Amino acid sequence: MTAGLKHVLLKRRFWPLFVAQFLGACNDNVFKNAMAILVIYRLGEQSPISPQVLVSLAAGLFILPFFLFSATAGQIADRFEKSGLIRRVKFLEILIALLGAWALTSQSIYGMLSVLFLL
Repeated sequence: MTAGLKHVLLKRRFWPLFVAQFLGACNDNVFKNAMAILVIYRLGEQSPISPQVLVSLAAGLFILPFFLFSATAGQIADRFEKSGLIRRVKFLEILIALLGAWALTSQSIYGMLSVLFLL
């Protein structure tokens, strides 16, 4: 890494962005893994779909929004102010996480898969 790039990345104004990205990635991965464990060990025998298929479906639903919405998200990011956009997205992420907590506690497979797509 060049000295100029390292100097820019260590500036204080980049830290909120780094923290937001880190927490968003942790949130998504923790929910995905919690759902996979719950499906494999608890809900797999209750569901008409096999646990292996559910885990594969969860992985596909986790990746699908990146393919579907990446171009639109890039256009929106270019059009609007980044800090306001990050605040709105993080607020929606909190609401989706609350919906995910409900889906996990009620053991709703379809609710968990929907939340996984929304994350």
